Amino acid sequence: MATEGPSSSLYLLAEERRGEFDGWRADRALAEIRRGLERKGSVAVHGYHAADCDVSALADAIETPSLFGARTFLVVRGVESLDERGQEQLIPALERQAPQVTLAIVARGADMRRRFFLRCRELATRVPVDHPRPAEMRSFADGFARERGRQLAEDARELLLECVGRDLLLLASELDKLAVGAANESVITAEDVRRVSAPGREHGNFEVADALCARNAAAATRLLACALDEGAQPIALIGALAASLKPVLAGAELVARGRSVDEALRELAVPPYQRAACQKGLRAYRPSELRRAFSQLADIDLASKTGSDARALLELWMLRVCVGNQRSPGRSAASHGT
Repeated sequence: MATEGPSSSLYLLAEERRGEFDGWRADRALAEIRRGLERKGSVAVHGYHAADCDVSALADAIETPSLFGARTFLVVRGVESLDERGQEQLIPALERQAPQVTLAIVARGADMRRRFFLRCRELATRVPVDHPRPAEMRSFADGFARERGRQLAEDARELLLECVGRDLLLLASELDKLAVGAANESVITAEDVRRVSAPGREHGNFEVADALCARNAAAATRLLACALDEGAQPIALIGALAASLKPVLAGAELVARGRSVDEALRELAVPPYQRAACQKGLRAYRPSELRRAFSQLADIDLASKTGSDARALLELWMLRVCVGNQRSPGRSAASHGT
């Protein structure tokens, strides 16, 4: 994790190039910070989204020491969505941050000229979380395949990168599937990519994700069951679903701040094959619903690695997300234009 800045207990995770925020890199950086804290003993982890919580309560959590001296790791997202007054309420809390508190501020598309972020940059360790450039994507793909005992053929790599765009989370998920499903024991070929990863295969992970984005409960639950019955690994499905929801959530937050749907998709560099599903998701879900779905999916990912029935958890999650509280015909992302 490349970092710069003075503080070891306050972190600012943001893109250096506007519109280049990579959620997977941010999640990896957060996991690395958490592991570093846990090596020193137990730590309580709490997540906040600034748009959904009381700013005064958040400020108190940052600057108030625990009664029993317990260490806490606070992950705060969405500060960029607050108005300047709301942001400035948090500045004194940053300056008086409790010594037992480690704070990570995750900001997507933030205006770094605002006072809050100027002060944050002075106080915090900065962690750039930009989308990787094409050369970095190629290097990551080759290295990820090697870690799994496979060589990635050059034409296979280029086809795979064409499918996933600049989405590291989706790339990692697809490489995990290819490591298991490739026909050759040592080399992943372009044919493997077309068979295992390319969009459009029947009952594949992409179809499940598309039905989820469209909020089509019947299709999403049926396709999920079919994919699992045909041997799809729950961990791969979780990765594909998270990768599909991530640009929808990011787009919904941009639209809520006044961007049109097309502007949001361009700013996020959504790959062409994902655009239609992303547009459907922007019309189907509220940002708060997407944040909740994403958080629940992360919980399922963790539970699946500790012996829980991942299939049952996924099927229940899919039904709850799609049925949920359906959007009313009122103001929606679509009202901002397409």
